[in-house]
Amino acid sequence: MEHYGSMGTPFRVGYCRCSTDEQDVELQTEQLLALGVPRERIFIDKGFSGTTRKNRTGLDNALAAVTSAAAAATGRQAVFTTTKFDRFARNMAEVGDILTDLRKRDVLFGLASSIYDWHDPFGKLFLQTLAMVAEFEANLNHLRTREGMAKARAKGRLKGKQPKLPLAARKTIHRRYHDLDDDASLADLAEEYSVGRSTIHRIVSGTAPRA
Repeated sequence: MEHYGSMGTPFRVGYCRCSTDEQDVELQTEQLLALGVPRERIFIDKGFSGTTRKNRTGLDNALAAVTSAAAAATGRQAVFTTTKFDRFARNMAEVGDILTDLRKRDVLFGLASSIYDWHDPFGKLFLQTLAMVAEFEANLNHLRTREGMAKARAKGRLKGKQPKLPLAARKTIHRRYHDLDDDASLADLAEEYSVGRSTIHRIVSGTAPRA
C-alpha cells in the first residue's frame, strides 16, 4: 500500500487549499517544504471548498505539473502530494476520476509522508475510505449551515434583521464572481455555500464587503 525507499527520492508536486481568503495556507506550505517539495512546485487554491474541482486553477496546475514530470521520465517517481486528504477533495466521484487518471500516467498519491498506489487494492480502499469520510463531513457541514441559517432567519425576522454569511465568505464570493478568470456563476456559488441565489446576488451586486 505504501512505497518508500525502493523508489528512491520521489519527484513531488504539492497542493494546498483553503476555503476562504483569510485562512492561512502557510502551515500546509511548510509541511510540504519539509517533505522536500520545492516552493515553485507547490500550488495553492484560496477561497474554494473541496466539494468540486470546478474553477480550482491551483489544482489543475498541480495535476498538469505532476503529469508532465511523469511523462518526462526523469527516473524519479512522480507523486502528487497534499498534507490532508480533505485539502485535495471532498467528492468521491471526482477523487476516483482524478486518481484513476493520475495512475494511468504513472503518478502516485502522497498524503503527507506516505505514498499510495491507486492500483493497489489496499491503497485504493484506504483512499476511497478517506474520500467517503471527507464527503460525509462536507455534507454534514452543509446541513448544519442550512439548519443554522434557517434558525437565524427566524430569529432575524423577529428582530427585523437579515442574517448573513461570515465576512470572510462574503469577501471570497464577491472576489470570485468578479474575477474574469473564475467563471463561477450565481448558481455555482449558491450551491457551494448552501444559500439561495438571491443571497449571492446581494453580495456581488455592491462593492466588496467590509463588515
